[in-house]
Amino acid sequence: MTLAISPIAPKRRLILGGILTTRRQRSTGVPLATVAVLIGLAGAGCGRSGSAASPNPSASGSAKASATSSVAAAGSFGSASKVCAPGPATGGGGRGINGKTIRIGVMGDPGNTFDPGLGQEFFDVADAFAKWCNAAGGINGRTVVIDKLDAKLFNVAAKVIDACQSDFMLVGGGNGADLAGVKPRLACKLGQIPAYTVSPQATAAGLQVTPVALTPQKYPIGAFRLLANAYPASKAGLGIAGSNLASLAPAGLQAKQAWENLGYKVSAEQPRPALVANFRPWIEQFKTSGTKADYEGTATSIVPIFTAMNDVSFKPEFVVFGQPIYSADTVKAAASVGTFPPSYVYLSNLPWELSDQYPVLAQAKSIMTASSRNAKYDSFTALGFNAWVLWAQSATACGNNLTQACVLQKAGSYPAYDAGGLFAPVNTNPAAHDVSDCTLLLRLTSTGWVYDKAVTEPNHGAYNCDPRNLTAVKSFETAGG
Repeated sequence: MTLAISPIAPKRRLILGGILTTRRQRSTGVPLATVAVLIGLAGAGCGRSGSAASPNPSASGSAKASATSSVAAAGSFGSASKVCAPGPATGGGGRGINGKTIRIGVMGDPGNTFDPGLGQEFFDVADAFAKWCNAAGGINGRTVVIDKLDAKLFNVAAKVIDACQSDFMLVGGGNGADLAGVKPRLACKLGQIPAYTVSPQATAAGLQVTPVALTPQKYPIGAFRLLANAYPASKAGLGIAGSNLASLAPAGLQAKQAWENLGYKVSAEQPRPALVANFRPWIEQFKTSGTKADYEGTATSIVPIFTAMNDVSFKPEFVVFGQPIYSADTVKAAASVGTFPPSYVYLSNLPWELSDQYPVLAQAKSIMTASSRNAKYDSFTALGFNAWVLWAQSATACGNNLTQACVLQKAGSYPAYDAGGLFAPVNTNPAAHDVSDCTLLLRLTSTGWVYDKAVTEPNHGAYNCDPRNLTAVKSFETAGG
């Protein structure tokens, strides 16, 4: 996910750009590889980006349309029309196109032993979207065939090479260790529209269009700004839980500078090791340093954090986690913990909890349930749809000139792409990509995630979009980062 840096911290140039969701709630530390991806995810609320600071009038109109129209035409996704459509299945060509079929590769890491199931959502979304798309006529009459490429974290290059043999493009996937796939992908001229990217090399690579973007000099501070408004005492001291890994340490430093740019105090910035067996010493430092709010930029489970807080009687005004915490598993964990402080994640896409208000969410769910009995609704699922809608809409727009070059050209020409209203609008032109200034906050409860409208102070649909939600920061990159 070409992401930005935010809770659970993605980072672009330092890994500012990955979004890794952890399925299981762990009671101890996290595998180093998982931490790396994780922290690559956090930024900017999943790091949506765009060329304009706020949605333009037409973008706002499309979002409104998706919220008020309950029935989408066949082949339309939310407010996006002609995503898939029938046709003669002729014209164009290239690797992966064979008569009336078009093969698409999807990258993921579910078979790894460190965090089994990582990226399974990408495969599930691909299956579901292809089934839905083919029923609507496919890509101008061509049937989409999915090749699932499980890199298991450490076999990215090999799987990319496999895709080079038979796939038209890579779509809707992502890998924690995506650096290894850059050279072989470019060498075989395989284009992609990924769900997310992690390494700076993968984020900046050619032959791709990403519906998510970030820059190392801009930090999405919107959620923190809004939380500081709602919890004024937090301004006196934010505790930042970062990482001591060379490639990830800059994320904590950027968070520190961003908070200070707001005129507030950082009470402690902790470069934690990759594997933490006991969080009590870290939480005790927060308490003794006068920390009023906690940014857990590298946490993959709430249980050890909240347990340590209860053990030392640390009661912050709020805790902000990254998107990997946004899952049904976290809700179950919250119910088991009992007492915990106000806790949030922030997103730049509509949360699944608002499906009764936004038909585009209900449609995405219906597409998933028609294909899978065990569909998960989290950030990875949303990111998968984000990439697939962009690819399919662009491929369909190519008509009888279906080539990889045409798809990439079309995909990179949307001034306010929003995946049919699922995401805040972004400019997909690589030259205009920038971090989005739109955000919304979800609060964790023991019975579910709740959209916190009072804290979000929405001014564009469900989002708070404001230039003040971005702040300039140093990249803090190191030679080895």
